[in-house]
Amino acid sequence: MKNKLQTLLLGTILSISNISAFDYSSYSAGYADSDYREALNMGLKFFGGQRCGNTHNWMLHDNSGVSKKYCHTKDGQGKVNGGGNGNYDLTGGWHDCGDHIKVATTMGYAATSLLVAYDIWPEAFQDNYDGEYGAPNGIPDVLDEAKIATDYFIKSFVDDNTFVYYVGDHTDHNEWRTSSAQSDLSVDKGGDPRAVWTTSDKGGPQAAGYAAALAIMARRYPDKEYQNKCKEYAIKAYNYAVKNKSNHATIPTFYPSPNSEWTDELSLAAILIYQATEDEKYKSDALGYLQGKWESNSPLAWDTMSDFAYYYIVKSDATAGNGQGGLIADFLRKNVNVLHIPSGEKDSNGFPYYKNTWGTNKLACGGAVAAALFLKLVEDEVIDAGDANLNKIKNFNLRIIDYVLGKNEFNHTFLHGFKGDMHFRIHHRNAMGRNDNPPTNVKNSCDFLFASGGLIGGPSAPGVFQNIIEGGASYTETEGGCDYNAPFVAAIASVVAEKDPVATTSLNTTNNDLNYNVYPTYFDDYIVADPIETNCGEETSIQIISINGTIVKSQKTNKFLPVVFDTSDLPSGNYILLITTSCGSQKAYKVVK
Repeated sequence: MKNKLQTLLLGTILSISNISAFDYSSYSAGYADSDYREALNMGLKFFGGQRCGNTHNWMLHDNSGVSKKYCHTKDGQGKVNGGGNGNYDLTGGWHDCGDHIKVATTMGYAATSLLVAYDIWPEAFQDNYDGEYGAPNGIPDVLDEAKIATDYFIKSFVDDNTFVYYVGDHTDHNEWRTSSAQSDLSVDKGGDPRAVWTTSDKGGPQAAGYAAALAIMARRYPDKEYQNKCKEYAIKAYNYAVKNKSNHATIPTFYPSPNSEWTDELSLAAILIYQATEDEKYKSDALGYLQGKWESNSPLAWDTMSDFAYYYIVKSDATAGNGQGGLIADFLRKNVNVLHIPSGEKDSNGFPYYKNTWGTNKLACGGAVAAALFLKLVEDEVIDAGDANLNKIKNFNLRIIDYVLGKNEFNHTFLHGFKGDMHFRIHHRNAMGRNDNPPTNVKNSCDFLFASGGLIGGPSAPGVFQNIIEGGASYTETEGGCDYNAPFVAAIASVVAEKDPVATTSLNTTNNDLNYNVYPTYFDDYIVADPIETNCGEETSIQIISINGTIVKSQKTNKFLPVVFDTSDLPSGNYILLITTSCGSQKAYKVVK
């Protein structure tokens, strides 16, 4: 049905002839600050509709026409590499795109992109729900969503020498059904138990993508036990990647000829493990992989993660790369100014157009992320701007986001459901909500659920977009998926962090030595925070924070003294009580009035 790599290889950014370059320096935001916040939350929550297994997929749970709310609960028990049945637990993770397969190539990139966004711009992310879409749990939603992937990554290394890189096969596309309905079909129609694909001698770059995500979770997830587990498996995945670095694992039918380059994935994994462990070996590895291979020739995407590696290496050592052709920062600067900005000349609305037959919007968002990464290094005074036009770079990022949100030649959003606009339909089986098998032309199946927050692939040429609702079935233009939404979330997070940040930047570091007795957790007129154990610092700050990130109550106290808050004036709802010591230890408690 499709060859995703073939079309992505056509994604070299090409200028559009006879159109003058767009003046980004004079561009201003097309939406209100709160609109960017709304779009970020929608784009992030879309990942909940990609969930596989025994967890809450809201596209299934919120569809009254679906009797079974879970899917693919027997992953790991089907044929292994075409042979006998396995005895693995490979449930969980995310479906790839609008289908139901699970692919290491894109899942690793997507999870890493979300976690990079949180790592760099934590103030962009709120806690609106828990991992099962219940009440807020004191953990930013982006970590709840990413944990679905990292839990699966851990399962994918079934032993030290065996890596599961793909679940499913071409039979997945034999039916047009929700994932729950397809699970109940026969194996030849994509039903359970699905085929599993493992390897012991290839798939290094894909394993490195998993290692990168796990390494960030090892620093950022607010649970020490899970941090340690992620660190363990990040190192395990990295060691596997090192042994098999030059050999991608082929994804039958869908990603048959992956990019042979591996330096970007392994350098990124190495520098992120360095940050998690402070072991200089990994920093040395990261620099060694990149020596002589500095520049990207394509935008940030599932097969090109160089810009992420550049950012973290420079963040770790601003002088990195001296004697090897210049600072690594120079290559990130060049990628933005030479690869991205000039090549995206413009369509009729000034969009920096990325010519590709498959997923122009995700490639454009990748370019926007590269711009945001460079800006962040300058803003944090890690590097200086040099001769770069910072205003131009900043507005390049913003212009891409505005195009996706609706400031385009079609005057409709490509973020499905944004501001209530569902004119463009997304090619997505769970979103269309059918448990029967409709005709090949899926136009008539569009009147069911919709994939709120899903990024639609985008036009194959300026002004050319074959929308499903208008009678087409152009999946190359209308499909969405994990590797579409992830760069969008990262790009817009950089904007939201500036325009509408949450009041506190970190509900991300739980310290097991910081313990308070907080009562009552279901409170009315008062709530008490009574210290049991604090590990450092003489002064403690205690805040009550609403679910939108606003600090509604705040007190400072000696670490040995309890604090009593008068909460009689607070409206009913969910809150976070955040305790922070003067040496930076934090712990969050969920409380409800």
